[in-house]
Amino acid sequence: MNRCPITIPMCQGLSYSQTTSLNLLGLTSQREAMTKMSIFNSMVQTVCSVDIRLFLCRVYTPQCVAGEVQRPCRAFCKRAKQGCEGLMAHFGVSWPDELQCNSFPEEMCISITCWSIPFGKTR
Repeated sequence: MNRCPITIPMCQGLSYSQTTSLNLLGLTSQREAMTKMSIFNSMVQTVCSVDIRLFLCRVYTPQCVAGEVQRPCRAFCKRAKQGCEGLMAHFGVSWPDELQCNSFPEEMCISITCWSIPFGKTR
């Protein structure tokens, strides 16, 4: 699996800086992923959920450890979605079908945010 530096601004400054060339949704370029992620920009900036930024990045720019893609857990998805549903409804936007939480595993996955850096900040 090819590894490459993360170039999506929203996903820079996390606990990992390399991603795979193929993300969890089958997108093969970070440019394409960034376009798909753009609907979430205001949600990440308003921090409607402390989990939203890291969850999105774990989907669109997944970390690869020892040749295995680290998938976010279903509970992680639900926390990210729950915190932002009200804001999304306000803007008339629904949670994307490709991010339905039931499609994420319950085991052998990333389940919690150990720490977070506000969007636009670096270490």
